[in-house]
Amino acid sequence: MRRGGGHVVRGSLEAEAMAILWAEAGPMPVRDVLARLNATRQRPLAYTTVMTVLSRLVDKGYAVRRPEGRGYRYAASAPDEASVAVREVLARHGDAAVAGFLTEVSADPDLLRRLRQLLGEGG
Repeated sequence: MRRGGGHVVRGSLEAEAMAILWAEAGPMPVRDVLARLNATRQRPLAYTTVMTVLSRLVDKGYAVRRPEGRGYRYAASAPDEASVAVREVLARHGDAAVAGFLTEVSADPDLLRRLRQLLGEGG
């Protein structure tokens, strides 16, 4: 779902499901995601609701699924929300995004130092 200036904003249930997938070490069946979501709710969610949310997350590229028996196991497609945001920017703007990033880094010595540290090149 997009809001305002094109920023991607997931619904709260999608955000909750992603938080669960990010916290888990491996792929999860719908029933496990459902159990965790319902652990803090007064009115429990239906299995089909969570299945639909997970399917939409796969369609949006936030999650991946693999078949298991008659169902699926779901996992996050990226390690965190920042990685999802980077993928979205690159998918939407491609080389222009990379060029813009490099221009910004080149113009800011502090940012260049931080990038070098992240890359393990020292400062």
